[in-house]
Formats: sequence, C-alpha cells, structure tokens
Amino acid sequence: MTYKMLIVDDEPIISRGLQQTIPWETINVEVVDTAHDGEDAIQKVTQYGDIDIVITDVRMPRMDGLQLATYLDEHFPQIRTIIISGYDEFAYAQKAIRVGVKDYLLKPVDIDELVEKVKQITSQINSEHLRQKEQYEAGLQNAIIQQLSDLQEDNPIQFKQYDDIPIFPFISMQPHYLKKIANLAPEEIRKFKNEWKTTIECGLQEFGFHSISFFTEENILLTCIQGDVHFSTEIHNDGFDLQYVWNNNSILIGELKEVYAKLVDKTKDLLLKGLDKQDLLIDQAMNYIREYFRTNIKVHEVADVINITPNYFSSLFKQKTGVNFNEYVNDLRVEEAKLLLAETPFKVNEISEQVGFHEYKYFVAVFKKVTGMTPTDYRKFVKL
Repeated sequence: MTYKMLIVDDEPIISRGLQQTIPWETINVEVVDTAHDGEDAIQKVTQYGDIDIVITDVRMPRMDGLQLATYLDEHFPQIRTIIISGYDEFAYAQKAIRVGVKDYLLKPVDIDELVEKVKQITSQINSEHLRQKEQYEAGLQNAIIQQLSDLQEDNPIQFKQYDDIPIFPFISMQPHYLKKIANLAPEEIRKFKNEWKTTIECGLQEFGFHSISFFTEENILLTCIQGDVHFSTEIHNDGFDLQYVWNNNSILIGELKEVYAKLVDKTKDLLLKGLDKQDLLIDQAMNYIREYFRTNIKVHEVADVINITPNYFSSLFKQKTGVNFNEYVNDLRVEEAKLLLAETPFKVNEISEQVGFHEYKYFVAVFKKVTGMTPTDYRKFVKL
C-alpha cells in the first residue's frame, strides 16, 4: 500500500526540499503535492480526497499550521498531521496535541527523525486499516449468519447496514461424505472440513475474490463471494472432489434467507441422485447428534427424529460410520471437553456437565480411554 502525503510550507525551497531530497518511495510514501498555506492545503486535501499524511509548518499567512490541523481534525480525522516549527514553545506543542497532531518537530529538521516518525504513522494507518477490515468482515459474516438464523427478528437493527451489500452465494458438498469420514476421529473430521473450507477460499482468492464460508449443515458449506459478481468455475485440489450448487446471480445480503432455502432444495435433489436413502438418514442423524450431544441424548430419540426403529438405527449407524452411537457421542463430548479444558477456567466437573456427562467418574474414564490421560493431566499438558 502506498500512503499519500501533502507538504505545507510558505517557503517553496523548504517544501520542495522535503519533497525531493527524501527517498519517500522507500517507505511506500508518495508526496502528491505541496501547498503554500493552510487554505491552499485544504483545497488540495479536498481535491485529492485520499491524503493520509500532512506535514505542515506552523507560521504561515492566511491560515497557520495549527488552524489547519484543527480543521483537518474536525473534517478529515483520518489524516495524520505532523507539525514542523521553528519555535520551541510549549504552548504550541500543547495546542497541537489537543487538535490531533501526531508529532511536533523543531527546525532544522532531522531527516532521519522525520522519516522514522512517518514510518510510525504509516504503521499505525496500516494497523487501523486491518482492524477496520477485520471488523467489517466480522460484521459481514454475522449479518450473513443472522439471515439464516431463527433469531433474525430478535435483533433486526444491528446488521441492517449490511442488507444492501451484494454477495454471490453458492454451496459445495462432498460426494459420499459419510464414507469419507467413517473412520475419522472428531478432531480429524474437523481438520478435514477446515481443509475443505480453505480449499474454497484460497481457490477464490486466486481469481481475485474475497469470500466468507461456513458450514450450515454437516455436509453443506455455504460460500458467499463479496461483491456484484458471478462465478461458476469448480475449484479442485488433490484432496477434494466437490459438488456445487450455484446461484444464478449475485444478490443482496437481505435476500439471502430466501435464496439459501432454494439452494438447499437443489442440494437435496443432487444428493438424492448420488446417495441412497440410508446415507441420507445417517446424514440427518449426524446433524441432529452434533447439535444435541451436550444433552442426555439417546438412541431412541435420534431414531424417532429420522423415523426408524432404534435397533435398525443402531445397526445402520455402525455400518455407515464405523463406530457405534455411544462411541460417536462420547468422541464429540471429549473433543468439546478438550477445548474447554484448554481455553476456559471451568472446573473439570463443570466441564463434564457442560459437554453432556452427568457422572463425573464416567467422564474421566471415557476421557482417559480416548486421550490416554485424565482431564486434569490433559489441562496441565496443554498449559505447558
């Protein structure tokens, strides 16, 4: 990124000297112009519209450097101002700081000091841009999730600012997903899905697109490309052979809920062509288990959800996933417990309850069977 600078001084020899003798390009700074007083500077700031840094003298006719700094602080607060003065007066420096001046340097200017000050300012600008970008993208993702959430009406104002932003949504899925994850531990499944998500996002970056992706169901990754674009090129790598459901055109975020429902209907048609009924049943069951494993979930409860008998469900689940129902649920609970042990201050018995184990001794026994160590030892290990 190149940062735009304006130099303001009523002595042309000084402004030209600062512009031409310092190798600004080595720190990614471009001096776009010079101005001879505060009023001239304001005209040029308005004219260019993208000035990042202003270096100005204090004593100038018509409008001095402090008046200019005050105006910029009020009307262009994103601009960083450096004042250069021949007057070592504390009152000037105090006032300069109050109106947002980043540095107050005395003449004759030490060039190395000035360059270092500008480097510090460009670093601050860059950090601020990154922070704003992260805030915007977090808000954008939350607005997209809010569109698909049942809680949409609970907080209708918070994300309204994003409603008119254009996105291009599409869905990707893994053919024979259950077979691919049948022998994977929960942590390996999480890694598998993260790699899938990364494949999509990095693939789009190669085409110059920014995107947000997240899983809406066990085998459905929703991706929203930012902008008024259209994309329908399949993204491949050696590890994934994905199926895609494309939208016909870009939409506004406020329209996503309705469009997403239509995309999901298309995915069901696609899945019905590529999967048998048993795979669909187990896929539905796994989605339900992953949502409710923290509760006292039972085989008959899940069997009721997918409308088959408990015995048939138990047999089918083992056949399709390679593990029995209790093993699968316990693995999910242990993975969740590992995260809580590593990242929260909750007591072990509290974590046991939170992840769905209501008998502490049973939790410890299962945890040790899966990980090879007790929950307490695991917490000590990850804190090393």
